[in-house]
Amino acid sequence: MRRNRNQIADRSKSVSHSGIREMYNLSLGDTEAIHLEIGEADFPTPRFIIEAAKRAMDEGFTGYTPNSGYLDLRAAISEKLERENSMIANPASEIIVTSGAMQALSLAILVTVNPGEEVIIPDPGYESFSRQVKFAGGVPIPVPVREKNNFSFDSSELAQAISGKSKMIIINTPSNPTGGMMKKAELREIADLAEQHDLLVLSDEIYEKIVYNGEEHVSIASISGMEERTVTIFGFSKSHSMTGWRVGYAVGNSKIVEEMNKIQEFYVTCASSISQRAALAALQEGNKSVSEMVTQLQQRRDFLHEELCRHDMIHSTKPVGAFYLFPNIAKFGRPSTDAAKFLYENASVVTVPGVAFGEHGDKHLRLCFAKSKTDLQAAVERIHTALDEL
Repeated sequence: MRRNRNQIADRSKSVSHSGIREMYNLSLGDTEAIHLEIGEADFPTPRFIIEAAKRAMDEGFTGYTPNSGYLDLRAAISEKLERENSMIANPASEIIVTSGAMQALSLAILVTVNPGEEVIIPDPGYESFSRQVKFAGGVPIPVPVREKNNFSFDSSELAQAISGKSKMIIINTPSNPTGGMMKKAELREIADLAEQHDLLVLSDEIYEKIVYNGEEHVSIASISGMEERTVTIFGFSKSHSMTGWRVGYAVGNSKIVEEMNKIQEFYVTCASSISQRAALAALQEGNKSVSEMVTQLQQRRDFLHEELCRHDMIHSTKPVGAFYLFPNIAKFGRPSTDAAKFLYENASVVTVPGVAFGEHGDKHLRLCFAKSKTDLQAAVERIHTALDEL
């Protein structure tokens, strides 16, 4: 019998496993571990959203939907975009509802990036960016976002990374893993470079509603001239505690959205009908629950930042958005992968090594503070004790 020695495609082999999931899998089944590695808040999905989903099932919303999602949901998204993001989008042709923001990200890259084309990504930045680009056949070009610059691009370094093969710049604001958020002036610099070099911008704004101390989130697509060259990714997982519902959306020009719609048909057909009705309720009634959650998250951020940094081996910028602390552990004297494993093995606290998010993240760890005060307090005590025993 002849054996096929190449059953797995090269495109799949080119993509490594998630560093986040590696730490999660390492600690799977450990009932003593405190899990600060997964980017999921401990808040339940608001009851009114669950009730909306129940009504949707009772009312028969259990079949296929249009590939791009229910039109009334897209219309509500369009209204939200104009009201909150200063973006104008035609619900019929410039918005697509997807099975989570991750799928929107994947589709946007698949339909725009050709094999060999370069995509500039932040380093450190969300680990899926480089993997999605590679899977599409593109070439990720990491550009440092440095702690001294509040984890934003240096415009001169960004300009130097642009070549004749460049197709797209990916930004993430607020940022996973750093908690940094780009100001309008910084976005304007990126917009100028995109227009000068005829580049697309993919803007991941999944954490748009999770910002602190009265800071203002700005969408780059709201800047004049950027609406036609920007694809913006949004979702409900983080803002409404709907990680398991798998519903997100993307906004872009009609040509790109039509191609995304076409490919979605062959991947999942459409986002879950029930989740779409729940998302509609989240848009229509959810601002109060979001505000209440953000207030609690800010308290947890302040607590973890202050308490963790009491140890002289740790210092950290205070995140402006999202729900991660990205402390600098350079004084620890070990690569971040070793540091993360040390804390798991000696403190039973699960974190993510900063190098999972890029080479320039290697002096850091990522800790999710969207956990209970009890867990955060215990994690700090365990970490400090383990470091004291070095």
